[in-house]
Amino acid sequence: MYELYSLVDHALFIFIILGLIVSWKVATARWFFISYLVVILINMTMFSITFEWKTHYYIFQAFLNIVFILPVVYRRDLALFLHKKIGANFYQQVHEKQSLSSQECMILIIFFGAAVVNLVTWFEVLAYKYYWIDNAYFKLYFRNNIIMVIQLLLCACFLAYALQAESRELNYENTE
Repeated sequence: MYELYSLVDHALFIFIILGLIVSWKVATARWFFISYLVVILINMTMFSITFEWKTHYYIFQAFLNIVFILPVVYRRDLALFLHKKIGANFYQQVHEKQSLSSQECMILIIFFGAAVVNLVTWFEVLAYKYYWIDNAYFKLYFRNNIIMVIQLLLCACFLAYALQAESRELNYENTE
């Protein structure tokens, strides 16, 4: 079962790369996937360090889930900031055309759910560590499966976002 968890952990990275390739022509989608790629690489880099924390690993994962929300919420503002600093038209185009899609809303909900799962696990591990409870049932029997389902849902959302990116861009140009 551990191999399946490991495979799903790395699937998110693969789906982001795939989404980047599929939607490369669309500037807003490219910026979306590049933003997530940066956060995923930070997560993968920090994993070996934070996994050793045992107890506080789950609060760090909850923090990372909040960090994963930031590319959806703030990437338009970041694009404007980079346009002002660098002056590249790409960032201006992203700032002007960026709007919240249904896939992005679903991604926000999923990451919020993952943060809640990790917070519950952290509280349970703390309660177990200080002998308030005898067994960490949620951590042992539910958490990994819930996170795996969440990651598979995220992969589906990223793929749907990539496949609909061009039609969203055309829709934006037609309404302008």
